[in-house]
Amino acid sequence: MSVLFQSYFNSSKPYLLNKSLRTSLCKCLTARKFSDISKNNSFDEIVAQRRAEAKRSIIVQVNSESSFNELYGYCSKYGDIDGIHHYRNVGGEHFMLVEFISEDCLRSVIQNCASHQKDNEFVLSKSPFLWFRAATGQKQKLKAPQKESLITKDGIAMIDTTVLYEELLKCESISGQIQMLYDKTKLNDLGTRLRYMVARHLEVLFESLFSNAAIRPFGSSVNGFGKMGCDLDLVLTNSEVDDNRAVVVGCQGAGAAAGRRLVWQAGRRRALELAADALGGAAGAGRVARVLHARVPIVKFAHDLAALDCDLAYGNLSGIRMSSLLWALGSRTECVRPLVGAVRAWARGVGLTNSSSPGRWMTNFPLTLLAIFSLQQPPTRLLPPLDHILDQDKQNLEDDNCTCIYDNDKLTKYSGVDEANLETLLLQFFEFYAQFDFQNKAISVNEGIAIRKPSSLPMCIINPLDKLHNVSRNVSYEECQKFQTEVRNAAWQLEASMDSKKAPDWGLLNIIERGANKELRKLIRTGNSHRLVSVKDLFNEIDHEDDQQSKQSSIKSDEAIENSVKEIKSTLSKSSADVKKDTLKFKNRQIASEVYRIRRDKIL
Repeated sequence: MSVLFQSYFNSSKPYLLNKSLRTSLCKCLTARKFSDISKNNSFDEIVAQRRAEAKRSIIVQVNSESSFNELYGYCSKYGDIDGIHHYRNVGGEHFMLVEFISEDCLRSVIQNCASHQKDNEFVLSKSPFLWFRAATGQKQKLKAPQKESLITKDGIAMIDTTVLYEELLKCESISGQIQMLYDKTKLNDLGTRLRYMVARHLEVLFESLFSNAAIRPFGSSVNGFGKMGCDLDLVLTNSEVDDNRAVVVGCQGAGAAAGRRLVWQAGRRRALELAADALGGAAGAGRVARVLHARVPIVKFAHDLAALDCDLAYGNLSGIRMSSLLWALGSRTECVRPLVGAVRAWARGVGLTNSSSPGRWMTNFPLTLLAIFSLQQPPTRLLPPLDHILDQDKQNLEDDNCTCIYDNDKLTKYSGVDEANLETLLLQFFEFYAQFDFQNKAISVNEGIAIRKPSSLPMCIINPLDKLHNVSRNVSYEECQKFQTEVRNAAWQLEASMDSKKAPDWGLLNIIERGANKELRKLIRTGNSHRLVSVKDLFNEIDHEDDQQSKQSSIKSDEAIENSVKEIKSTLSKSSADVKKDTLKFKNRQIASEVYRIRRDKIL
């Protein structure tokens, strides 16, 4: 059997696996559910292990998950397999991530099996993203594995919101809801693997452009606070020589530090321009956009084969160090990450964050710092002030010269509370910020207390690694006011849920579900009556006195209700031009669309 194993290139199909199968026995697959990463490992150890996994893995597009036997039988002839994971991208295409036990096995597969297709005319490039299909020629049967199976199937599929809603309703407590929300939505093992595979792919792509190039993920993808489907933040760095120092050497003649900084910024932009051009030929990369005049220049692109939206920066190591710090804080106790997940879900539900475009809204990073700051407050004091664990000597170094800047032993030995109730911590978050003086005070997780506000901006949250930088400087006055209004509402709703019996939207659901979804569920629940919706809920109240009296009488009398229904039927039977002339207004779009649908389909 000859098999086509094609390496993805942006426009066509370059790799061909056309070697005949050997007669050796299938290698044994060591089945395991997740990557063997211990909770006791440090951040650097986990990153090193993930990078090593990516270096011995390939991703192969297949027809379906049933292609496992054939793919395993083929690959096992050339190298020992450590695991195979299945997933589908946004387009519904099937892929399998194949991890070998060593890089030598991976090289054996590529060298013995892969070749570029000759009928395509474009520059050849290496890629860990391949295609697998039958090719023309004599076919041989592949021996199916006896006991091995896929470790994961549809590994990056996100849970349906309706299913999640029903499961959260079944929880016995609000703390159980918070924990379940985190468990069901957090970034899983395969999602993390795919992010490191994309980083490895770019390393291979850029190795001929940049000396000792390394692509490192940072942000939610690696700091332990990520959720399924989160964006991938990447930074292009030099794996051996300090990037900043290499650029500064070229501008010593300029003399001034300001001049060196300008040259450094210009060097970043030039490097990102070159990287953006190279991404045009990367497997699966598309929709490349250059954002080069921002405070931190980036290149935005989508990786369709891994179903990820990515941001690539150059030489900015502060994101990696912040990811390491947040990982350490999240590992301090099991309460931190579920709490941050609940706060982020609440912010999305009430419209405080906007992932579609940047602007005056809050983002996940300042929300995370707000949650950490609330955990530094009495009575729990779950986390220490960061100045107690940061290395002050390294804090004084230049931004791009620092490595690990915190003492993990001090964090581990911190004498704060080890266990806390999640619903109590969430209520503490809402109550604390409902009374916080944002007008005069700033948030400082370094000191663990509110400090005097250094500027007149509506909200001030000090960056832990750069105390001169306000990470919430983009938040407008209206959004700051909205934040405090929403935390007051959430505190009241959450406290009411603690004291009352379970309702249709009890507990955490009452504060994280979007307003439109709540209204839709209410509409669905009104369908038990003989009318589709309540007459009094269809239209806005009219300020005229006679209309108010008519409305009151219609509620008291069944006959009046029937008359109101007839009036609605008459309104619905009008032409669209007549309806537009009416002064009646619908309360919301859901009711309006439903009424127009009824009129159109002539249900009434």
